Amino acid sequence: MRRAQWQAALIAVAVVVGCSSKQAMTLKADETYFAEGKKALDKKRYPEAVEKFQKLVGSYPGSPLVADAQYLLAEAYFRSADYVNAVFEYQRLVDSYPSSQWVDEAQYQIGESYYHQRRRPELDQKETNDALVQFRLFIDDNPQSPLVDQARKRIEACRSLLAQKLFLGGRLYQRQDHLDAAAALYQKLLQDFPDTPWYWGTLAELGELAFKKGNLPEARGRWEEVLRETQDEKLKLRVQQRLTEIGTPAGE
Repeated sequence: MRRAQWQAALIAVAVVVGCSSKQAMTLKADETYFAEGKKALDKKRYPEAVEKFQKLVGSYPGSPLVADAQYLLAEAYFRSADYVNAVFEYQRLVDSYPSSQWVDEAQYQIGESYYHQRRRPELDQKETNDALVQFRLFIDDNPQSPLVDQARKRIEACRSLLAQKLFLGGRLYQRQDHLDAAAALYQKLLQDFPDTPWYWGTLAELGELAFKKGNLPEARGRWEEVLRETQDEKLKLRVQQRLTEIGTPAGE
């Protein structure tokens, strides 16, 4: 009886050892997954890179390579233009591995991922606003980063796009003869985006609204300011023509 029990126990151990050995052969080491993922990323085989890095991150959470793999996983999504998943994976790095060397780059890349999702100015600008917020956060958190100058350029581009949306909205209302609604959008642009290329064109359009309402002094004042300040030669020519058309005010 005892001999039969020992035989059963030995069989059970053999089964367990066999399964463990088989699992060890199937599951690759973290270094191998990392090397294979990096090679696939360099070769632009992005789905393969995603698969390898996901296996490393999911199967080896204690590996010294896991933070690097998490960043490269996000990079694989970004380089394949899957910006939604890229944002998620970059943010996961920032949240889960705050001491990683890649945190500042990940913060910047979140902004880039939103930036690449921007839409035409006449459409909703949620992604543009998200990019703007993220780039500002990046600069606040990493003022010494070499990426700060590029982040500032991205901020300028985002602000210009938001200003353009207001300008086009004002022009649409203007063409539809909704002059007060047009003026409201133009005024908001002047207030919120005075440093964008759309500022002086907007000031000229406010001159057009004033002219249409019969307020010649206001129209003249707007156009003369544009003429003095803008560097846009085409705009200068247009407002000069408008000033010539309305003539010199009486008494001058």
